[in-house]
Amino acid sequence: MSLNMGAVFRLKSDNFVTRKVGDEMVLVPLVKSVADMTRVITLNETGAAILELLDGEMTLNQVSTKLFESFDVEMSVLQGDLEKFISEAIEKEIIEEVV
Repeated sequence: MSLNMGAVFRLKSDNFVTRKVGDEMVLVPLVKSVADMTRVITLNETGAAILELLDGEMTLNQVSTKLFESFDVEMSVLQGDLEKFISEAIEKEIIEEVV
C-alpha cells in the first residue's frame, strides 16, 4: 500500500477512549459506549506521537515532517513506519480518513 501523503486522518473517537500514560498511550475500545477492557491497545512513544498528530486537519506529509523534527530517524525509515502504522490503524478501525 502506498499512502497518499496529502490524506488527512483522525481517531475514530466513537470507537475508542484514549489515555496518555507517561510516553505511552492506551486505547480502550468502546462497544455500545462501554469500555472493552479485554481489547486494550498500548502505543509506544512513537505510536502515541503519530496518533496525537492525526488531528483531522494535518496531512500525512505534515505529520511526517513533525515526526522528523521530533525523532532522530531517517525520513525513509520514518515514512515506512508511518505507512505501516496508518495501514494497521485503518485495519483495526482506530482511525478514519477525513474527506
